[in-house]
Amino acid sequence: MRYPGRSGAKLLAVAAAAALGVAGCSSGGSSSADAAGAPSTAASGASVTPSATESPSAASDTASPDATPTEAPSPTATCADPALLGDTELSGYLVRLPGSLRIIDLGVYMSLDGLHLDTQETKRFCAPVPVKITRFAVRLSNYGAGATGRPSYSYRPLDTVEVPLGPANGVAPGSTPPATATCSGVLSVVHTGAPVADTELPERLNLVAPSPAPTGPYSQQIRVTGPRLVTAGLVLPADTRGC
Repeated sequence: MRYPGRSGAKLLAVAAAAALGVAGCSSGGSSSADAAGAPSTAASGASVTPSATESPSAASDTASPDATPTEAPSPTATCADPALLGDTELSGYLVRLPGSLRIIDLGVYMSLDGLHLDTQETKRFCAPVPVKITRFAVRLSNYGAGATGRPSYSYRPLDTVEVPLGPANGVAPGSTPPATATCSGVLSVVHTGAPVADTELPERLNLVAPSPAPTGPYSQQIRVTGPRLVTAGLVLPADTRGC
């Protein structure tokens, strides 16, 4: 029986080791390729999960150039603007102003101390209203204590002034009537636009003296009608003896 020599045994060992090495590389190479080709769970999660600081909705809102800002609502008017009214419309508005306490009271009227605005807060103006006051001297005849027959009178023009009325309640500055004289009163006609014509003056004044007899000048409300007329007031002297 022949045994292989030392050189032959060495060759067989080398061949066996080579065969095992080839098999091991082939198996290990396949595992490495599979591991490299499959993405890791952490890497996959990082590529899908959005950033906490840039949410999809925030990015959409920021990137949209067509978004229009919300406009603030228009302010609601809380007062009347007299600049929008003509002379006739303004006088009609003033005539219809109600009193501050009762609707039947006048919101605009003349008194001894001048032209008053006394209306409800919701009816006031946004700015002072320029109005005119034309004043006439009223000469009294057959009037006062001891007079017989029906009293009479005549008008004489005095002047025309323009005063600011409002917007707050109170007396218009510069609207105080002139002082009365013996047997002569003052009629103040409040109006807008052109001066008051003679045909627009009251045709009849109530000249009945109050009782008891006043101790000083007193006033009466006078109703006037016309497209530009607002109101009127008559101031009469207390002493009418001998008129």
